[in-house]
This record gives sequence, structure tokens and C-alpha cells, in this order.
Amino acid sequence: TVHDNIIMEPPTINDENASSAVELELGNTSGGGSASTSLNVDQNNSSTKPESLEEEEEPKGWGFSDPRLRPFVIISITYLLFTVTDGAIRMIVLLHAYNKSFSALQVAFMFTLYELAGVFTNLAAGMMGARWGIRFTLIVGLCLQIFSYGLLFGWKDDWSQRTAIIYVTIAQMFAGIAKDLTKLGGKTVTKLVTPEGKHTRLFQLVSLLTGWKNSLKGVGYFLGSALLEVSYEAALGFMIGLIVIAMPFAIFGLDKNLGTAKKKNSSLKEIFVLDNFNLNVLSLARLFLFASRDFWFEVPLPFYLRSPNCLALGPFFPCSPQDVDTCTSGAVCDPTLDYCTNGNEGGGCGGTGLGKVVVGAFLG
Repeated sequence: TVHDNIIMEPPTINDENASSAVELELGNTSGGGSASTSLNVDQNNSSTKPESLEEEEEPKGWGFSDPRLRPFVIISITYLLFTVTDGAIRMIVLLHAYNKSFSALQVAFMFTLYELAGVFTNLAAGMMGARWGIRFTLIVGLCLQIFSYGLLFGWKDDWSQRTAIIYVTIAQMFAGIAKDLTKLGGKTVTKLVTPEGKHTRLFQLVSLLTGWKNSLKGVGYFLGSALLEVSYEAALGFMIGLIVIAMPFAIFGLDKNLGTAKKKNSSLKEIFVLDNFNLNVLSLARLFLFASRDFWFEVPLPFYLRSPNCLALGPFFPCSPQDVDTCTSGAVCDPTLDYCTNGNEGGGCGGTGLGKVVVGAFLG
């Protein structure tokens, strides 16, 4: 039997560490004289890029003109238009209630279900989105916002304060649900359109959307206050118009399966897992953060800005009902007393006496 081994090593190419080995094994079988040949090649070529490097490359053409960003653009337009109406509804309700002589505590009651509904909607919205998609939650949120504004049209001047508080509180509840259903799409789509591992790009999209949201919420504060100078009904109608403009984007521009869970949806039991210490601390911190913000910003600050100076009220400040500029801003001329009084006795005095438009611009 003859058995020869021949080993050949060609020169390295492009990389001094590249290795190649070709082993040619020739053998003759006993009796037949037939030959069997096997060829084994082990070569590392530096011109081939590692798979991990290819995954880290930026997707070619990934920008705002990329069709992969279409859901982000559509949901952002819808969400930002909604944000204007969300900011406006707060000022419309608050300042209209102030003009009707509701106290600060009574107005605060009007916003209780608005805030509480948001808490429970946040819990359910994620599960709804995973099951029926972001498009579904977005459309439902927009419809509920229209419904809430529609209910506010029914606020009658001749109602008792108790009836008005109950009615407006319920109307605001639907606005609170709408806010968090719509917010789900705005907060989730950034993750869905960002390539895996591109955390920098994700943070850029989130910061961009959050910045625009906060800015347009301020625009909503200003528009709601300014439109009240025209009329209460005009302010409500204008905001409903903005939602109607946003609606077609959500209905016709999004896939119904966008955001649905690819596997079994999480249950409530799995959601209420409290073994993550960092998550619990963060949640508690956010609770105090938003509570402290609403404690002074939601009602007390607007009332302070609107209420007149106490030193500009009373018999020492006579006025004429025909001359609207006799009393300082925030005060009115009582025709039965012929001197300046507080336009809202429940709102107190000692504030800056700013007009509605200025208050909206300041808060925005």
C-alpha cells in the first residue's frame, strides 16, 4: 500500500495573520488499484466582514425619508395635534369655571377623574395595544377626545354648581382616558421603528417627540385661553376641528397590526411583579413628581394669576358699569354697589390680576 501526504501553504493575502492549509490525501486501495481523493480547506479571508460588524452598521438610507419611519411620522403628527387639544381643554375648563365663580377646590374636583382615569388607562392601554395594535388605541383615544369636548358643549349656565361639577368631572374623565390611549402610540412607535441596538437613534427620536409634545401642549394652553376671549363654544369647536384633522392619519396611514404582540400577551399577574427594586423606586419618584407638579400648577397657579389685588377692591374704589376699564384686571364693577369687587368670590384675591390670554401664555 502506498500512502503519501502532501501539504501546501500558499502565501498570505491581505492579512499577515490569515492562514490557509490544503491537505491533499492520496491513497490506493488493496486489490483494485483505485484511488480516493479528499480535499479539506481552512482559510480565513480578511476581506470578509464579521457578522457582528455588519449588524452594527447604520441601515442605509435610514432617515425621515425612509418608508420605515412612516409609522413614526404619522403617529407623531396625530399625537402632537392631540397634545394641543389636551393642553387646551385644561385651560378652557379652568378659566370658564373661574368666570362662573367656582372656587379653586371646586375646580380641583373637576380634574380628579381626569387624573385617575389616566392611571388606570396606562395599565390597560399597554395590554390593549399588544392585543389590537397601536392603530386601534390611537383611534379610540381620538374618538374619546371628541366625545369629551362634545360633552362640554352641554355645560349650561343655569345649572347649580353641584350639577355642573359632576357633569364636567365625568366629561373630563373621558379626556383623561383619551390622553393615555393616544400617548401609548406616541411613546411606543419610537421603539418599533428604531433598528435593534440603535439606542442613540432611539433616544434622539424620543427626545425629539417629547420636546415637540411639551412645546405644543404650551401652545394648547395659549390657544384655549385666547379662544375663550372669542367664546366658550368657539374654543371647543376649534379643538374638535384639530382632532378631526388628525383622525385620517390614524385611520388610513397605519397598519392594524402595528405594535401587536408577537407572542402571548402579559397578564395582570405578570405586570404586578414588585421584585424589581429600581423600578419600584422610579415609579414612586414619578408619583411624587407629578403629584407635586399638579398640586401647584393645575389649579392654584392659574387662580393666583387671575385673581385681582385685594387692595384694589372695596368702597374706596368706586366704578361705573359703563366704563369697563375702571377696575383693575380680575375685578369687576358691581352695578348694585358701584365699586370694584372680585369677579370670583370663591377664587379669593391677592393675585396678579392677569387676563385670560396672558395666563394661558404664561402657563404655556
